[in-house]
Amino acid sequence: MKTKSQSLRSKWTVLTTTLTFIIFMIFSLFIIFLISTYQKEQEVENLRKSVTDISNLFEEKTTGEVTQSDIYRAINKNEKVFLYNLDGNRIYDVSTNSSYDFNLPVIKTNERSLVQKKIGERQFLLMSTPFRNEHYNGYITVARSLDDYFNVMQFLILLCSFFGLTALFMTALISFLFSNQITKPIRRLSSKMNQIKRDGFQNKLQVSTSYYETDDMIDTFNEMMSQLESSFEQQKQFVEDASHELRTPLQIVNGHLNLIQRWGKNNPEILEESLSISLEEMNRINKLVEELLLLSKDSNLLETKQIENIDINAEIQGRIHSIQQLKDDYMFEYHSTHEQIKLNINRFHFEQILLIFLDNAMKYDQINKRIVIRTSLKNKLVQIEIIDNGEGIPKEDIPNIFDRFYRVDKSRARSKGGNGLGLSIAKKLIETYKGQVKIESEVNQFTKVIIQFPIRTI
Repeated sequence: MKTKSQSLRSKWTVLTTTLTFIIFMIFSLFIIFLISTYQKEQEVENLRKSVTDISNLFEEKTTGEVTQSDIYRAINKNEKVFLYNLDGNRIYDVSTNSSYDFNLPVIKTNERSLVQKKIGERQFLLMSTPFRNEHYNGYITVARSLDDYFNVMQFLILLCSFFGLTALFMTALISFLFSNQITKPIRRLSSKMNQIKRDGFQNKLQVSTSYYETDDMIDTFNEMMSQLESSFEQQKQFVEDASHELRTPLQIVNGHLNLIQRWGKNNPEILEESLSISLEEMNRINKLVEELLLLSKDSNLLETKQIENIDINAEIQGRIHSIQQLKDDYMFEYHSTHEQIKLNINRFHFEQILLIFLDNAMKYDQINKRIVIRTSLKNKLVQIEIIDNGEGIPKEDIPNIFDRFYRVDKSRARSKGGNGLGLSIAKKLIETYKGQVKIESEVNQFTKVIIQFPIRTI
């Protein structure tokens, strides 16, 4: 079941907006924490200063000499002072704010103490300290309202919330517009691809996106389409050629079978001739099918074939000796730079490669009938050269001779035998062992096949 896809634009907008908002919130919380800590320290510092000033005031004057005006000057706004004797009885209290009508019990302590306490609907900082001198013995408590602190924090939270929502909206808008610009070339590519899907892959993407990532994707897509087009054309040609190659021998077999059915039953000469031709054509069909099957197999043939460390010089000399028994009118020259050249390869594969190129050399050199074979070992490369002095190959045909069913002279191809698959098979076998093959030729002069294998360990 196909999962429902998501819009890249929407996903990008949501992701960037969420990420930006989270970063902003973390930053805002950090700023609020720092300001809150700083403001709280300022409130404590102001309260400590008021306690110190009150203590100094009672150091200089007796309780009766201290007036409310003196205390007002000693404390800050939003504060209230309580004085207690040693027994904890409140002597008097003074406030800078008439709304502070609360009373506090004595906080008996041996050292200065600080607490935060909720009184009514407000939060207060309470600082108490013992006091001993010749004028006054008892305790002093100063209560400082945190209204200003909470007002500042509330304003800061509202400010951060406002800017957070504004930033959220602006980020979402910018992300949407930006993602729209990013995905615009992708949408154009998708539209063009759908058009190519309808019209055929011979068309190419002609879209400039101004982004090197999408431009690279376009180039890759065009290269892929070119390869697909080439593969499609090759496959089409392969099917057409294979159909043609099979149709001709099948027609011949069918014709001779009809001939046997009509007249061959009572005529031994017609019967023998038709059977001989039919068997010959059936052998041609079998060989064609075998070659087609070999070419359609996986290129990794090494897993199913045994690799051996063979002496290619001995193998070549053995093949030359066998061929000369059948083709005694041909002259073979063999040269090698080394007495032995070892190569890790399947013996049957090497024999196939050798016979294909020797057969081609003899097939297209039926006048001079002189074949030269050379082997050499240099720079960790095993090289085999097979040279004939026959018809040669036109330069425009050399790049195509390894294609399936390709023949240089199509008018005389059948008279020379073969199906046009031998060179394709040979190239595939060579490339299986990481080798390479190339052709050098001049018309009516020579043809040289150069095969190279890297030295491999088993």
